[in-house]
Amino acid sequence: MTKWEEKKITVFGLGKSGLAIVKKLYPLGSYLFVTDSKKEESIDKTVLEEFKNIAIGDLNSRLQLEVGGHTQKCIDQSDLIVLSPGVRTDIPVLQKAKELNIPIVSEIELAYRFLTKPIIAVTGTNGKTTTAILIGELLKAEGKSVVVAGNVGLPLVSIDDRNLDFVVVEISSYQLETIVSFRPWISIILNLTEDHIERHGSMEAYGTFKARIFMNQKKTDYVVYNSQDKGVCKLVQASEARLVPFIIKEMELFLGMNIADIKLRGDHNLENIAAAVTAAKIAGVSKDTIPKVLKSFSGVSHRIEFVIRKNGVDFYNDSKATNPDSTIVAIKTLDTGKKSIILLLGGRDKGTDLTAMINLIKKSVKKVILLGEATERFEKALKQSDFENIEIASDFKSAVITSFNLSKPGDIVLLSPACASFDMFSNFEERGDVFKSLVKNL
Repeated sequence: MTKWEEKKITVFGLGKSGLAIVKKLYPLGSYLFVTDSKKEESIDKTVLEEFKNIAIGDLNSRLQLEVGGHTQKCIDQSDLIVLSPGVRTDIPVLQKAKELNIPIVSEIELAYRFLTKPIIAVTGTNGKTTTAILIGELLKAEGKSVVVAGNVGLPLVSIDDRNLDFVVVEISSYQLETIVSFRPWISIILNLTEDHIERHGSMEAYGTFKARIFMNQKKTDYVVYNSQDKGVCKLVQASEARLVPFIIKEMELFLGMNIADIKLRGDHNLENIAAAVTAAKIAGVSKDTIPKVLKSFSGVSHRIEFVIRKNGVDFYNDSKATNPDSTIVAIKTLDTGKKSIILLLGGRDKGTDLTAMINLIKKSVKKVILLGEATERFEKALKQSDFENIEIASDFKSAVITSFNLSKPGDIVLLSPACASFDMFSNFEERGDVFKSLVKNL
């Protein structure tokens, strides 16, 4: 009997991660109870169909599903609870589970218990996806077999690393909140700015969860960190691992190439590049490989991604901007000095401070189109700062159409919401894909 056979496991959330957990544990003989707060019609149809096909005829024995809420039944006799990334740990049924001393872990933690190869884990408020994917590209160019997973692309639990050299993981504070033994060989902390305050309650708590990325690391491991971020510098002092700072000064000497030859644009990306290259060097990437990759790597989808020019108007998809700091970076990157940006802003509000973003909007943005649950707070904050060029959209499609109707040749329409996507979409990728589809069909 394996350690997973006949174990009773509750999986919270039937999305990509929840499905991947089921696909990993069901063949091992586990009894699985999957619970989702959404009604069945709101669950991704492809995910639901694949779930039901896993054990046709066995749905009432080793694989059960409840939808539309989490009942007491989901924790009755449970040996272990595994959370999908978006599930809050403070919901009543999980508080009850804690009282019953039922172990609660993230999908990342579960995945770690199956992995055997060195893990390079990337966290921080902004730049995680770009950095993680760039590390993967650098390692591949060196001839290494690698996969990039976690908060980007595939759920980590779906990875079989037997034929890999490295696993690169993008990891959020949500996922770090419920790790137990997760231990990367190299952990990377890019930056620390206000985000997810509605979930964690304070910047201090948010930073504490980010710091969990290195809590299990030993003296033989590494922490690559931003030496210019005071919050990060303070956090990493608690680590037992070897501290390796990355800096932007003397970048050309550090990279062995001219900055002008780097294809990935934007000052903010210099930090991501410095972090990725520092980690890649530790992992054995040669100095000759680095310039070759940086001359061709153009970035990732949904991060200041050029979509199309239509009637002289440039459309950019920055759906990955789920906090004000990310939106600030996007505005600064695209600012022409002519107040030509029409900004699509809003979604599920994270309760973050809007001051710096609104000050920049007043300076650089022509028009703001508000949408989603954050509309009321954002509108109030903008008007209090004497910014009146605001349109309210009833839904996402009308926001895109309005942006086009208000634009003129030379303008830039920028989707950079500064909010989570969960009020209208499953994730920021879906939001970005819908934006690109709507724009191309205008």
